Amino acid sequence: MGKKDIAKCLVAALGGQANLVAFPSSTNYSSAVVQPYNLDYAVVPAAVTFPQSTKHVAAVVKCAADSGYKVQPKSGGHSYGNYGSISGEISINLRNLEKFVMDESTHLASVGAGLLLGNVTENLYNAGQRFIPHGTCSQVGIGGHATVGGAGPPSRLVGLTIDHVEEVEAVLADSSIVKASQTQNPDLFFALRGAGAGFAVVTEFKFRTEPAPAQTVNYVYSWNATGAHSRAQVFKSWQNFISDANLPRKLSSTLTVNPGIALMAGAYFGSREEFDALKIASHFPPASSFDAQVFTNFLELNELWAEQIEQSGIATPAYFYAKSLGFHRETKIPDSVVDKLFDYLATARNDAQFWAINFEVGLGAIKDVPADATANPHRDELFFLLSYAKTSGKVSPTTVDFLNGINQVATSGHPNAAYGEYSGYVDPKENNDKARKNYWGSNLKRLQAIKAAVDPRDIFHNQQSVLPRK
Repeated sequence: MGKKDIAKCLVAALGGQANLVAFPSSTNYSSAVVQPYNLDYAVVPAAVTFPQSTKHVAAVVKCAADSGYKVQPKSGGHSYGNYGSISGEISINLRNLEKFVMDESTHLASVGAGLLLGNVTENLYNAGQRFIPHGTCSQVGIGGHATVGGAGPPSRLVGLTIDHVEEVEAVLADSSIVKASQTQNPDLFFALRGAGAGFAVVTEFKFRTEPAPAQTVNYVYSWNATGAHSRAQVFKSWQNFISDANLPRKLSSTLTVNPGIALMAGAYFGSREEFDALKIASHFPPASSFDAQVFTNFLELNELWAEQIEQSGIATPAYFYAKSLGFHRETKIPDSVVDKLFDYLATARNDAQFWAINFEVGLGAIKDVPADATANPHRDELFFLLSYAKTSGKVSPTTVDFLNGINQVATSGHPNAAYGEYSGYVDPKENNDKARKNYWGSNLKRLQAIKAAVDPRDIFHNQQSVLPRK
């Protein structure tokens, strides 16, 4: 079958329902159908499909492969490189796969790959006050989140989203429908928990769930100081604070730095009395403000987090550039380099409408899982540096250089060390081979071998997905 026959094939694959597929000739194809998240990367998929079942997905994959097209799935559509909507490829939009079933005897939840995190959170809480750890943006799709990593406020306590995946249903490149778990297709299961988009289309997850915390303290400390020296002091204090080997797993912490403020926010999954006993303020310069709220309804807390993300503007489509970098205990940023970093932030040109850095603490339960147990190898990072810059139009080289410069300064204290990157925070401007090494580290060779076994033609492809071993 040639590429010219793709339209007829896709309609047939979707049960003859022409309304479940769109092509570049469709009205408002980019804005209404493709809906790119990062406007800096123009993408024109050969077609966007909206399957209503796993069988539909399998038929679309067969049609695409037989016609010479590559394929990428899309769940919520928050890829920083628009990798669910690659130009010239077939995009499989999973939004119609919204199954949710809770097994009340095992507390295992079956979740369709098209559900958004906000839906998952609400459904789990209403099914016996359960939860799984994940990020705070309610519009992110579970299909992508649960196949790359999935860190969020509860991760130090109970791990990543991928650590709660017990089984998946997936469509392979040969269009077969398979189950994968620790006992069925274990190599595929390994790959799908951290590098999923390059191996299959996951249509359904079975999650091990946790009881929702009875009490959670949501806290915020802020420092209004804009001087480089005072901001550097806050970071030094934060890095020392999170480096304590006895830092409670119940505590999450993110330090956010932007042009106007330094802000430390997080959650303590326990009582206010336990939180107060930590005496967090004693580890930092005096804060300009402090607030702490106790939540006994975990769903309401997640709704607050989602609202804060919405208000930040980061969840909405924009022209932007972003990067990630993981730091271990051995590669903590020396105080002298911290000073250089904050001097750089104060003086370097950036051409950004807005920029921010999130320093997010790791370890805890994340480290309980061995680095070679899932495709995502990032288990031993003390914290991640996540940088973001939004512009009013096309991202300029100055903005790109600004974020690259942040990483260069931050790593200058240990220039020969290895620094990983999170594959959920893709950087399409980075050399693709370098990105693969940084995303998957020591797991890359095994992933390449698995790719060669399950997708030797590289049907499931984006510019930085795992390639088959030659």
